[in-house]
Amino acid sequence: MPDWRDLCRGEEGISVDGDGFEIVTTGDRHQRIAVRETTDTFELTGIVARPSAIVGITDVALRTWRRNRAMQLVGFRLDQKGRLVGEAWVPKAGLTRDEFLLYAKRVADECDLFEYHLTGKDRE
Repeated sequence: MPDWRDLCRGEEGISVDGDGFEIVTTGDRHQRIAVRETTDTFELTGIVARPSAIVGITDVALRTWRRNRAMQLVGFRLDQKGRLVGEAWVPKAGLTRDEFLLYAKRVADECDLFEYHLTGKDRE
């Protein structure tokens, strides 16, 4: 089975850090992606916005639901800490480096974009 750290190695704009990696997104912004490994998948999670950033947005749940309807590969939800997160599950079976990097970059880009759409800022 592949090791996600090996799949990230040598890729420009990605630096492995503990239980995840930091990735450079569009416009030289950065997004931290946590990796949780199960027997069959890598679960990639990025923070879109912390509770303090979305407290004044009354329709955040509806906007998240609408965004999920239009998304592929990445889904959004509020986690147990009240943060809005984006996530993807990457199956390990037959996984190639290019496929893993596609998921990693897509999660980072979509989290960054949704954060900007919601708050007008880049905080994460």
